[in-house]
Amino acid sequence: MGVQTLGSVFVRVTSLENSIPFYSALGLRCRGIENWDPGRGATFFFTQDQGGWPLLTLVESEQVQVLDYHSYNLNATNVREMYRDLDLSGYKLKPIVEWTSPWNHHIMFDVCDPDGHVINIIEVIPIESKALEL
Repeated sequence: MGVQTLGSVFVRVTSLENSIPFYSALGLRCRGIENWDPGRGATFFFTQDQGGWPLLTLVESEQVQVLDYHSYNLNATNVREMYRDLDLSGYKLKPIVEWTSPWNHHIMFDVCDPDGHVINIIEVIPIESKALEL
């Protein structure tokens, strides 16, 4: 009994039609637009087979509160390629930042969705010699 995993992150957006292409460009898989009572939503899967958890769910809303910092990040691979592709698509990006902890090398950047929500994209590369010591 108890919590097993994160279920879904809910993000309020002003337009599903504007936001779905952005989140799809991040590599997420959209199940489609659903009519809710009230409003509409769209659920995204992180896996190819469109199953499992966690999910990211967009909730269409007339009022959207945008934070000036990221409230979640997405773990990714090939972050430099992803950055290039998002830049070529015209999305608002902050520069790539790299840093190393004793256990991992991190490559990350922030990107804004069409409403201005800041999302941190991060690639974590284990430092093999440190990982083996644990």
